[in-house]
Amino acid sequence: MVFSEKYDFIAEPQKIKGKSGKVWTFDGLVKNATSLFGIFIRDWKREISITQLRQLHKACLDVPGIEGGIMVCNIISDFSRDYSNQFGIQLMSKGHLISKLRTRQFQY
Repeated sequence: MVFSEKYDFIAEPQKIKGKSGKVWTFDGLVKNATSLFGIFIRDWKREISITQLRQLHKACLDVPGIEGGIMVCNIISDFSRDYSNQFGIQLMSKGHLISKLRTRQFQY
């Protein structure tokens, strides 16, 4: 599957050791010519927790070369949306992502 002409998607879970020595597991990575983004996918039947958003934020800060994070989940609360905006995490629901992929309406 072609994700985009500008981005490469690495789908297999990626275990990357951070500067702290902790090994972080990203569900996927998205990269372009200059940037690398870590993805956490939480396919739960409930709202995404702030704890999960904090973990993604910590992982992005700890791993050299990761410039930002993308969280894909089922249900997004206003509080989690505010938190993700504050820390530069792209938060999207599974349905929204599928819609964007089908229509190929990406923000570059």
